[in-house]
Amino acid sequence: MPLTPTLLLALLLSGCVQLSDSRAATADSLAKAQALQVDSSPIKDKSLRPPPAGVEPVTQVRGRPIKDSLAPRPDSASALAVIDSSPRSRPTELDVAVLRRELAVPVAGVVASALHDTYTELRGGTRPHEALDILAPRGTPVLSATNGRVLKLFTSVPGGLMVYATDSTEKFILMYGHLDAYAPGLADGQMLRQGQQVGVVGTTGNAPANTPHLHFAIARAGDLKQWWKGAPVNPYPLLRP
Repeated sequence: MPLTPTLLLALLLSGCVQLSDSRAATADSLAKAQALQVDSSPIKDKSLRPPPAGVEPVTQVRGRPIKDSLAPRPDSASALAVIDSSPRSRPTELDVAVLRRELAVPVAGVVASALHDTYTELRGGTRPHEALDILAPRGTPVLSATNGRVLKLFTSVPGGLMVYATDSTEKFILMYGHLDAYAPGLADGQMLRQGQQVGVVGTTGNAPANTPHLHFAIARAGDLKQWWKGAPVNPYPLLRP
């Protein structure tokens, strides 16, 4: 076929169109490739960073010990509502000697050598405990430490179920606190013999739920009608052999 001017012009125009389409396709491919390119720069996520030194994470890390989770926490029950410092409430050496001779550990199965003196420990940072905490399994029988009588079965927010009783001389008030239950039939005014069950060890009141114990307090009474009032006496040295 002879190459005429018209045919030559048609061939030139066709080449331009193909070149333009090729360039467009190349540009489009490059754009798609850039869009699909993976960013290899490090991920900046503050939630994955370790906490600063000395700062505990909010969520406990698996496998790390939980601090003090099983450590016994002291209760803050007070021995008596009111401390009586009047002369008639101050125990004499003879009074204390008589009490010591008849006093027995008030928790079944606990020996005196196993006791720990908690009388002078602070509660709330400033207030002395003024009682003896005797740890034992929940439900362990709580026993009358002396002969005497029940003054009052009482319940309070800090002390839970409590028994206030006298010693045999009726010069001292003995308080048994944080009981889970009273002994069946126990009542105000009832006479007690040493070793008679008055309740069971528990965690009522503000005692830590994982630390059943007896809160045992002694006070020299000024007036037994005011069973909540007296001069505190440390039971620990009186119970130790």
